[in-house]
Amino acid sequence: RVNVFFTGFKACDSYAGGEQAMPAVHCPTLFLIGRHDQMTPPKSARALAGHARLANLVEVNAGHSLMTEAPDEVLFALRDFLRN
Repeated sequence: RVNVFFTGFKACDSYAGGEQAMPAVHCPTLFLIGRHDQMTPPKSARALAGHARLANLVEVNAGHSLMTEAPDEVLFALRDFLRN
């Protein structure tokens, strides 16, 4: 029996090609970063965003569960990104 959560988590954890792949993205990209995120540290997220052509960075006062920890900040960031 396959543990889908574990398989997906392991794949995300071992993926290392983001910085090389990011320049191929030609559309505006929103990076919602949790200031206290320990799974995807802000430093790593900012580094990835640095390779994006049209990066929009928004840091919210949250950990990894942005939508649960800071729903209003996330909502406003998404709204503003989609309006522009």
